[in-house]
Amino acid sequence: MKTVAIIIAFIGFVDLKAQIPNNGFELWTIINGYNSPNSWGNLNATTKSYSVYTCAKLSPGNPGSNYLAVISQSITGKGVVPGRVVSGKIDTVTYKPISGFPFSSRPANISYNMQYMVTLPSDTAYVSVTLTKWNSMLMKRDTVAFGKSIFNAMAHTWFTNYTYLNYKSGENPDSACIVISASSNNPLHNSFMYIDNLQFVGNVIGVNEYEVLKSELSLYPNPTNDKFYFSTKSVSTQMEYFELRIIDTKGLLRYKADKVNGTDAINVSNLDKGIYFIELRDEKTIYRNKIIIN
Repeated sequence: MKTVAIIIAFIGFVDLKAQIPNNGFELWTIINGYNSPNSWGNLNATTKSYSVYTCAKLSPGNPGSNYLAVISQSITGKGVVPGRVVSGKIDTVTYKPISGFPFSSRPANISYNMQYMVTLPSDTAYVSVTLTKWNSMLMKRDTVAFGKSIFNAMAHTWFTNYTYLNYKSGENPDSACIVISASSNNPLHNSFMYIDNLQFVGNVIGVNEYEVLKSELSLYPNPTNDKFYFSTKSVSTQMEYFELRIIDTKGLLRYKADKVNGTDAINVSNLDKGIYFIELRDEKTIYRNKIIIN
């Protein structure tokens, strides 16, 4: 049976935002007449000759003075260039990341404040995070963890989102690469994303197989159309309190409760039909399973 490596342990909060270069997009440099966010590769140099820019500094920030805007732009004779930045270097031909930045921690997720709109649902904005480690024997980079959140609608007010990392290895990484993109590989003109205040959160100390983790958390009734209850095998949910999060398949946090236990009915009647991930967190563990709302 195919198994997927996933997080099983989480301890506290670790302040990792300082490890993300220019995480609040406060630092910009004027290069040949255009603004470029320090430490973030972007495509402005390749579009400058057309007087078009896919990466811009806007204000006020959320928080701070500035925030990043990435906007996909149509250029005559070139097609649509995606609004995209990379926390390192970006290939200006393929628009793919070339490198990231040194990073050796094991965060549970990355949080950020954002707004976005895609021109049509066929386009998808996204935020992705990849943690890697150099394999000196095979002379290649091994993926330690990966997470991606995609967006194909719109949100015109600031909100906080989380991209959760799935760990494939118990190794510590040596590099991280964050990609912020207003469009997919088939970009549409004027799809955009505004983003600010990137922060890695938490510290993962182990991985295990998804089936093992799933067996620790039961959700019932499942499927449901109005409410559900939970129980775990490792603790008594009658007495133990958890933080509960409901995350949709795009990685959006749809509901959060700071203190629940197994006697509480979790109301989901206001959520759209579909599949959601349920996460319970105590001081040192994440329990995860999925539920169907019909």
